[in-house]
Amino acid sequence: MQCPRCHYELDENANFCPHCGMKIIRCPECHAPNLEEANFCQHCGHKLKEEVPQYQSPYHYQPVKDLYEGEVVGQEEVNNEIIDDPHIDHTIHWKKVIIAFLVMILAWGASYYYLATSPKIALANEDGVTIAATFKANKMSEAERLSNLAGSGLMAKSGKYVYMTDDAGYLIGVDENFKHPKEITTEAVNYINVVGNYLYYTNASHMICSYNLKTQEKRTIVKDNSYYVVATKDVIYYQNDSDQESLYAYDIASGVSKKLVNDHVYCINPVGDLIYFTTKTAICAYDTKSGQIALIKQTRAHTLVYNKECLYYVDDNGSLIVLDLKKKTSDTIASGLMGSALINDQYAYSYVGGKGIVRISLKDKKQEYVYKGMIAGYYDYSLIDNNLIVKENGHWVSVNTTNHKKGRLFK
Repeated sequence: MQCPRCHYELDENANFCPHCGMKIIRCPECHAPNLEEANFCQHCGHKLKEEVPQYQSPYHYQPVKDLYEGEVVGQEEVNNEIIDDPHIDHTIHWKKVIIAFLVMILAWGASYYYLATSPKIALANEDGVTIAATFKANKMSEAERLSNLAGSGLMAKSGKYVYMTDDAGYLIGVDENFKHPKEITTEAVNYINVVGNYLYYTNASHMICSYNLKTQEKRTIVKDNSYYVVATKDVIYYQNDSDQESLYAYDIASGVSKKLVNDHVYCINPVGDLIYFTTKTAICAYDTKSGQIALIKQTRAHTLVYNKECLYYVDDNGSLIVLDLKKKTSDTIASGLMGSALINDQYAYSYVGGKGIVRISLKDKKQEYVYKGMIAGYYDYSLIDNNLIVKENGHWVSVNTTNHKKGRLFK
């Protein structure tokens, strides 16, 4: 069992993570570990917290006439003086009315313009719920895909469509503007991959399933307890939690699974004939042709992403490290991170607890917070086209990292 915050390996009966100190909350439905602040189970979508009833005052209003007995006062008496009603002018001053109306129109127009152009506020619909995509999902790079799959794998992109989970954790398809959602599953999913005409994902029981985008046929193809699922054209690689977290390969054509590495394997990155991965103590590479395993570096890595002959990972100290596989050198890009990082060609993105998501330039190491706020879990955010999809207060929010606009995606 892994800590949902830092992915540290836990004893099955642990109540607290010995690495980050987080209290382990188990789902009453599937018994999976969750963050203490989670509203829904990240594995099955079961509601974890009951609705808190709105506060009602224990006191009740009573009219003054019920509290006091005696003569009803017709005129207000103050210091024994009787105050008569003041003289009221009933004349309608039309000029003032027109001026007030024009001022109101101008104020409304100015407010609307401010809301529409503010870099930090998205427009709201009639019922007050902000529903607005802040960017168009044009593309997803391979590094971004591997980054998302190194976490919870809650978003994938193919052609003009985005496949992701909705607020309840169910698998849906939307267009590039995150509109016209089509429900695909009615159970929570993880590790969404799209290859050709097929979607691959793990269901609420952590089994690998396929969905034919043309025929809409659903099948359970791997019944192992599967994590870190990464699909290619011919093979689906996954960690078999049912077999000591070993590395397995499922051959799509034959429908047969085969064990490749008899060790605890995480963060799978298939690149050509090699598969880069992490163990509890090292970063390694498996050669699919020779079956040999090469040690890349003896270190604990909490995430691992391959991009352009480099490996990026976050170590035990919260430092983002880059290993140049060609030059055989390493460099520290940033420190003070919380265990996860999303990578593309230009930037690294990482959640810093209590502060938000920081963007780090891979070129000059400059840092900038592109999202400020709390997210559901340390892996509940995805990267697409240099923009973010963040799980905020149980709802998916799109974050434009250029102008910092954000908006809820679904009701």
